[in-house]
Amino acid sequence: MSERENLFRPIHKGIRLMLYQLGAQLQATDFLNEASSNQLVARLKRDLGNASANCILCLMATHSHHEEGDIFSHVRVYDPDAVGLAMREHAEVVAHIHDVSMTCDEVIGLSDPNRRIEVGDRLVQEANDVVALYLSHMNNEEALLVPIMWERFTDEQLRAMRQAFYDHIPLPLFETWMRWTLPAMNTEELVVLYSGLKKDPPSARLGDWVRLAHENLDVDRWLAIRERAGVTLPKRS
Repeated sequence: MSERENLFRPIHKGIRLMLYQLGAQLQATDFLNEASSNQLVARLKRDLGNASANCILCLMATHSHHEEGDIFSHVRVYDPDAVGLAMREHAEVVAHIHDVSMTCDEVIGLSDPNRRIEVGDRLVQEANDVVALYLSHMNNEEALLVPIMWERFTDEQLRAMRQAFYDHIPLPLFETWMRWTLPAMNTEELVVLYSGLKKDPPSARLGDWVRLAHENLDVDRWLAIRERAGVTLPKRS
């Protein structure tokens, strides 16, 4: 694994974990059970504060917006075609997310068992389309844009982009992302990430990064990562 700064790796790992869990939940959903399936569908669409769902559709759309403003704007100068492709894929994903959101509303409004099964099956298929599209999109971003970024920017510049990307996300949303992202990364990736977070320019949210790792990672693994990355816990006020 390269120790160069990779802006996509952490957040993409978190999104992949979201998508994998979304697929597992939806394919096991019994749409004849109106109460439980409506609860899952409502969480899928709206419930940002729920720890098990975190409004996956909302997070994906928000991620695209921040990525375009804080990362793509720097890379476009060097390869507008690659950025243009990524932007078109973002638009396609957002359109598919809109379709899923509309189908969620349709499922919740149904009581006829046959219609619930029919529309529920359509929801699963549309969600599968989003999953397939987004997984392919993230692979494309990493294959096309990371080499450009490594060629054109120093690690210090990449860290500054990362800091801007995460600092522009409201803290509650940042915390939600990290609850998905940090457990999705392997130990070596987390060592590289946390080693980079404390380098110049240091992340303004370093304390939050450390706190969230402390809250969401296995204790022994986090202790080993802290030692290797040279990270200390923030002092309590």
